[in-house]
Amino acid sequence: MSKWKKISLIIIGILIFIALFFTKIVAYVIQGAEQEQGETDLRFSEISTEFTHQSDFVAGLPFMALSTIDIDNDGIDEVFVGGGIGQQDGLQKYVNNALVSIPSEGWFDKAEDDPTYGASSIDANNDGLVDLFVARSSGIYFYENTGTGFTGKKIDFPLDKKSMPLSVSFGDINNDGAVDLYVSNYIRPEYVEGETIFNQEYGGISNLLLNNGDNTFTDITKSSGVYEQHNTFTAVFVDLNNNGLSDLVVAQDTGFVRIFKNNGDLTFENITLPVTYSYPMGIAVSDYNNDGLMDLYFSNVGKTLPDFLVVGDLREDQTLNKDYILLENQGDFNFKDTALENNAAKYGFGWGLVSYDFNNDTLADYLITQNYIRFPAVEHLDLYPGNLLQQYEENSFKPVEEVAGIGNKHFGVTTVVSDFNQDGWPDAVIGNLNGKLRAFINNGGTRHWLKVAFKDETHSIGALVTLTMVDGQTYTNQFYTSEGLGSDQTSDVFFGLGNQTEIKSVKVSYQSGRAVNIDSPQVDSTIDLSDY
Repeated sequence: MSKWKKISLIIIGILIFIALFFTKIVAYVIQGAEQEQGETDLRFSEISTEFTHQSDFVAGLPFMALSTIDIDNDGIDEVFVGGGIGQQDGLQKYVNNALVSIPSEGWFDKAEDDPTYGASSIDANNDGLVDLFVARSSGIYFYENTGTGFTGKKIDFPLDKKSMPLSVSFGDINNDGAVDLYVSNYIRPEYVEGETIFNQEYGGISNLLLNNGDNTFTDITKSSGVYEQHNTFTAVFVDLNNNGLSDLVVAQDTGFVRIFKNNGDLTFENITLPVTYSYPMGIAVSDYNNDGLMDLYFSNVGKTLPDFLVVGDLREDQTLNKDYILLENQGDFNFKDTALENNAAKYGFGWGLVSYDFNNDTLADYLITQNYIRFPAVEHLDLYPGNLLQQYEENSFKPVEEVAGIGNKHFGVTTVVSDFNQDGWPDAVIGNLNGKLRAFINNGGTRHWLKVAFKDETHSIGALVTLTMVDGQTYTNQFYTSEGLGSDQTSDVFFGLGNQTEIKSVKVSYQSGRAVNIDSPQVDSTIDLSDY
C-alpha cells in the first residue's frame, strides 16, 4: 500500500470518527443524558413477528394502530396491526413462541391512501365474539367478528371536515350495556397551520358518540359538555372515584390533560387539575401507590426538544411543562402531579405508554415508547430505547429497559400487553413506525400472581376488582380499554403478589351493580369470569 493511500485511509478514518462524535454530541444536546439503569431481575426474550409497518411521514401522521383481540375465544390474544399508506392492516397470532400472520384478505380492506391510526376491540353486539373498531384518516369503521372472519362498515357520525380520527375509546357512560365511543381527532394535514399553537381555537374537534343500542350513534359532544376544538391524541374511560360511572380522560396536543367527571345524566364536568400547558400524548392507567384509586400517567415531549422549539405562541405569563405527568388520585377528583418527586418526569419524547406490574412485586411499572421523527436527520442519531420504568419502594422509578432486554431503538409509537404464553407474567408488543413489529416474552420469576380474565364486552367496562389478602392488605385494579395511544390492551386484569401466597377473597363490582365474590382463590392462577 502506497504512502498516500495510507494517509488517505487515515484521513477518512479521522473524518468518520469526527462525524460519529459530532452525531453523539448532537444527540446529547437534543436528547439529553440518559439515566443509569436500575437493578432488576426482569428479563425479556424477543420473538419473531411477521409484520413491518410502512409509513409516509410527509403524507400521513406518525401513528399506527395496535390492539389485542381474542378472535377465536381460545383465551390467547391475537394482535391487530394497522397498516400505513399503501399497506393493508394485518393480524398476528401467537404460535410456537412467535407471532405469525393470519390470512385476513378481504377482512379489513381499505384505500391505499388511508392509513390506520388507532384500534380497540370489544364484543359490541353481545354475540360472544369480539369485534373491532378502527380509526383511519377517512373515519371510524366497525368490523363485526362473524366467527370465520370480519365484515366491516363505516360509522356514520358528524365528523368535522378539518378533523381526522386518531383513536377510538370505549365507555358505557349511561350503563345501558351498549358501547359508547370517544373519537380523538387531529387536524387534517392539508389544514395544518403550525405544530405549536396553544392560544387559539385550532385543531380537530373530537366526538363523544352515544350508542343508540344497535351500534349506530348519536353525537352528544356539545350537550355533554366535552366539546373542544383542540388536537387530541387519545382518551380513556375510567372510573376515577369508584362510583360506578365511567369518567373521561383526554390527552391534548399543545394543550392540557383533561379529566371530565361523569355526572350520571349524560353530562360531564371539566375538573380543575394541577397542570399547565404541555404536549400530553399517551395515557397509562393503574393504582400505582395501591391506595384503591386509579392514577394517570401521561407522556410528553420531555427533555428531547429545547424550549424555543415547543413554546409556540405561549405568553410570558403562561407556563410550559415538558415533563411527563403523573397524576396521583387523592380522592374526590383531587390530583397531585408526583412525577418529579418519583423520578417519573424527565425522559425522552414519549408516545404510547402502558402500566402493568411486569415483575409481579405488587408495584405498577410503566412501559413507554419513545423517539421524535420530525427533526431533520433524526434517524441518524442514537435513538431512544424507550423506557421500562420499574417502581421501587416509596413509589420511586428507574429505567431498566436495557438490563431487562426490552430496549427498542426504533421509532416506537405504541405498545400492547398480553400474556401470550399464559404464565401470569405480562408480555409486550411494540409498534414501530416504518419498521418491524417487535414482540417480547416476559421470562418470569418466582414471585406469585393472580389473573382475572374478563369477557371483552361492554358490561365489563369500569368493573372494579378488589383483591384482599389474608393479612388484610388490599389491591385494586379495573377493567378499562384503549390505554396507551391508538391501542387497546388485553381484557385480562393482572395482580402481582410478590412472595404472598394466601388470598382471602376477590370481589368484582360491575357498573351495573352486579357483584361477584370469590373466596380463597389460589395464587398463580386465572379466574375466568365467564364461569360466574
